[in-house]
Amino acid sequence: MRSYYFDDPSSNVSVEQLNAIKIHYYPMPMDDYTNKLASICQERGYKNRDEVKLNNDTPGLDDKLKIFFEEHLHDDEEIRFILDGSGFFDVRDTQDKWIRIRVERGDLIIVPALMYHRFTLTETRAVHAMRLFTDAPKWVPINR
Repeated sequence: MRSYYFDDPSSNVSVEQLNAIKIHYYPMPMDDYTNKLASICQERGYKNRDEVKLNNDTPGLDDKLKIFFEEHLHDDEEIRFILDGSGFFDVRDTQDKWIRIRVERGDLIIVPALMYHRFTLTETRAVHAMRLFTDAPKWVPINR
């Protein structure tokens, strides 16, 4: 994971700075992530999960990316564990500036409820992510 201010790719936003705005990041051991993931799920109350794959073969990919990239928030946390590929989460800091977070294989990120954010793919245009939920899987964006 690498994070920086959107308008300054040479900047560096640390994990501690992300934690200060309630973004949680967990590097996951991809050779055997089962125990660590189970521990996080138990600690945070995640009971359900599903997986999503986006790539150039995904029907309507560009339309989906337009929806994901529109600034929005959710009533619940947004939890993504990147199993393969890569993408960008853009989140707002306390001064309403965009922070860009590059996530890739092995990254688990938690965006808190009610935080404005958006998502897009990297230049590879492919991601395979596990989504975790406290209740039944849902994804209801509230656009800004």
